[in-house]
This record gives sequence, C-alpha cells and structure tokens, in this order.
Amino acid sequence: MILCKRRTYFLFIFLTLIILNLFGQDAHYSQFYANPLYLNPAFAGANNCPRFSLNFRDQWPAIKGNYIAFSGSYDQHINVLHGGIGVLVAADIEGRGINGSGIMNTYNASAIYNFRVKVTHKFNLQFALQGGYLTSYINWEGLHYASGAQGLPPPDYPALYDYKKKSQFDAAFGFTGYTSYLYFGMAIHHLFPVRTSFFSSSNDKYQTVWQPKYTAHIGGKITILQKNRTEINTGDIFLYPNLVFISQGNFDYLHEGFYFNFYPFTIGAWLRHNFKNFDACIVSCGIEYKLLRIGYSYDFTLTQLEGTGGAHEVSLQITIPCDNDNRDRINSKKKKKMDYAPLDCPRF
Repeated sequence: MILCKRRTYFLFIFLTLIILNLFGQDAHYSQFYANPLYLNPAFAGANNCPRFSLNFRDQWPAIKGNYIAFSGSYDQHINVLHGGIGVLVAADIEGRGINGSGIMNTYNASAIYNFRVKVTHKFNLQFALQGGYLTSYINWEGLHYASGAQGLPPPDYPALYDYKKKSQFDAAFGFTGYTSYLYFGMAIHHLFPVRTSFFSSSNDKYQTVWQPKYTAHIGGKITILQKNRTEINTGDIFLYPNLVFISQGNFDYLHEGFYFNFYPFTIGAWLRHNFKNFDACIVSCGIEYKLLRIGYSYDFTLTQLEGTGGAHEVSLQITIPCDNDNRDRINSKKKKKMDYAPLDCPRF
C-alpha cells in the first residue's frame, strides 16, 4: 500500500511538471519528409503536383493516457503564382480523461504561400510564409480529482477557474534551396508570442509562452543505380543521408540518419539526441506504389523511459498526376521556359 501511494505521488509530480513546463511545446514527429509542411512550410508545392499527406503518431503507448498527434496537409505548385500553396491542420492530444477524450488538447490550422526563385538551371530557392490559428484548451469533464469530484475544478482549486480555451494567431517562415542532389532549409515557427494560461491569468508564474521553434535541415541524394536518368524505375537504388536540428525553448534535438531506397521499397535509420544524452533510435520502412506512399516508423527509447513503449508513427501520401510533373523532362531540350524541377526529397 505504501509503495502504491508513493508511485501515485511521483506520478502526480511528474504530470505536474509536464503541465507547467511542456504545455508550450510542439508535437515531435520522426518521419520528417513524410510530413513536409509540418517540418518546413517552404516545402509547399515542392513536389509540383497536388499532394495529400496524413500522419499519425502514438507516443508512449504503454502508459495509460499517452500522447497522440496527427496532422493532414495539402499542397501544390501553381505556375501563375510562381510558387506553391498549402494547407496544414495538426492536433496534439495529451493524456486520457475518464470520458475517453484528451486532457490537454492543441489544434492548429494554417495556410501557406511559397514563392519559388529559379536561381540557375539546376538550383532553386523557395521562401514561404505561414499563417493560421492555434487553439488550446483543457478537457475539464475528463478529470477525476482525489476528492472524488469530477468535471470542473472543485472549490479546493480556485486558481484553476480562470483557465479558458484560447485561440490565437500563429505565424511561421521558412526557406529551402535544392538541386538534383542536395537540399537544405530552415524554418521558424511561432514568430509572434503565443501565450496560454493553465492557472490564474493574474499570476505570471503560471503564464506559459509557446516558444519559437527553430528547424534546420540538410540532406543529399546519392545515386547508386539508376537505369534511366530521366525517371525512376523498379530496382533503382538511392541513398539519402540527412541531418535535422530542432530547437524549442530548453529542448534541442539533433537527428542524424539516412534512407536507403531500393525502389519501390525504403528503409531508414535515425539517431535522436541532444548535446548530452541519446534520446532514441528510429527505424522506418515504406513502400511506394504508383501515386501512393505508405510509411511506418518506431522510436526505440534510449533513456530511462524504456517502459513507455517508444512511439509508433504511420504516414500516407497521395500525389495526383499533373502537367507540372516534369521529372521526365528535366534534361530535355523541349523543356518549357517556366518549368521548375521538383524537389526530390527522401521518400519517407
């Protein structure tokens, strides 16, 4: 009984620290290029043709009340706009209430415009602006207090009454540059202060600021075997080495990894760590069939949170054929004057 009480006490402390310190952090995905607009808004329209992307992440599934995140996006390049457009919706659901709904919920919906500059015949730059609304709230009906009360805070917790659902304007900026064998970019999310208040808004001690998130990434494409230089066929082999750095508030993560593509199959391996400790080893696999790409990844935890179950992540991409898909005409003399080569990122 004493041991049970101690575990309950430590769990309470742990959840309290999460509430006070992590409520302003973005959800973290492992399949970066399968969720391109979430990684960097400058990827909007980079594929030229219309593209739908869906992502789902289940983090720490072995813990009751784990973290769930999902996102969906649409983007395409439009010649008359000299760039791309995109729409991104994302949700981050933390904890599980007694009514089955999430305890802390964050939703974000935004629109993106991306301007493309053709610097040379083989080098393009893209600059993007993203604007939308971020909504966060607590599901009071899903809470069960130690006193036995449910729903809204009991009189013993008067400081909690001031919390209300907040919807605030949110903005981001990003750029990316690429050739047929190299790509790089940087993005800054939450350009303007985004504030949430879990406890009383009159007490600055409990004011939480959604910290800006800085993302930098660089990668390359190494062709090992390609039967036809102007298109990809079954059996072609490519290697994509990558580095992704993400910093937000007090959290810094460096991701080092690669994707090995034996078309239409892809496998990948990543290592995620800060500058002191290793956090996780990520393995992924995927397959591409005509217009469809499906990917799966799993995070093996390398910290003391080994009993959490790691993290599962699933991605789905659908690309619609269009006249802008000039992959087969990149090296052709008949290429139109305004044609832009698409960004050939890793498959997953």
